[in-house]
Amino acid sequence: MAQTSEQEKAFLWVVFDGPSPDAHLLQILRRHGFRAEAVAVDAALAALRTRRSQGGLKRQEPALVILDRLNASQGIELYQRLQRRMRIPILLIMGRESASLWDRRDDGILVAPFSARRLLHRVRALLAESPEEREETIEVGPFRLNTVRRVLQRGDSIYCLTPKQCRLLAILMRRAGQLVPRRDLIRWVWGAETPSRSRTLDVHIRWLRRILEEDPAHPQYLETVRYVGYRFRVP
Repeated sequence: MAQTSEQEKAFLWVVFDGPSPDAHLLQILRRHGFRAEAVAVDAALAALRTRRSQGGLKRQEPALVILDRLNASQGIELYQRLQRRMRIPILLIMGRESASLWDRRDDGILVAPFSARRLLHRVRALLAESPEEREETIEVGPFRLNTVRRVLQRGDSIYCLTPKQCRLLAILMRRAGQLVPRRDLIRWVWGAETPSRSRTLDVHIRWLRRILEEDPAHPQYLETVRYVGYRFRVP
């Protein structure tokens, strides 16, 4: 069995529709140390209905829920209930023909077919975000970042960010004053599919500096620590 980190001991729900869950999906997750439990969609909905009155999920509340190719009506209902009642990440697995039904364009969607590596990357990326990190607004110094709308505000100026720009900036702003290693930024924003020596991170930093800095060539906020990483600094 592969070695596991603390994150990969997490308890997950794999919610399925039909007579049986996807055994291969469960096998991948369990082989990498996740405690994955298959839950029928009706059972998941019933558990959420009784959660507040009976505390039905308090002891075994999942760290992440995977909705595995549910039909549109059931999937949307369960997704909305999970969003309202449980502050946990949700991964939607679906076929290409169903993806257009969801108003999602981020790492919370995984379109089949996909590799085990891609699945694990998405699961790890979602688990890496704590409940505080999924809050809608982050304020540091003169900046205010709305992570849902992906809008950065500074005074009267407003900037729209791409999903990757927003995720990268959110990570750095939440850790303002701290050095964040390159390898962590790459893993959290792009996952294991991007090599640690990739210049993608540096390109995104340059884009952000054009927005944040009065003089991008002499940055005040996004500080480079050569060969190590980056720091969001408030002068």
